Amino acid sequence: MRIELDHDLAERLYQVARRLKRAPDECALSAIRAFVADCEESFARAARFGDGVARIPDDGFMD
Repeated sequence: MRIELDHDLAERLYQVARRLKRAPDECALSAIRAFVADCEESFARAARFGDGVARIPDDGFMD
């Protein structure tokens, strides 16, 4: 997979990677892994609790 970054984001990534003494692609991969893990956790939590949307009952009263 190849991801195109705009110039500003690419420069920020390189600066962060330099400060961490890591390769920019390692930093990007770490960020993607964290994002995917957060999404998976969120989806799993939502599945346990329904869709997460509180709906007003037809009679208009919350029990």
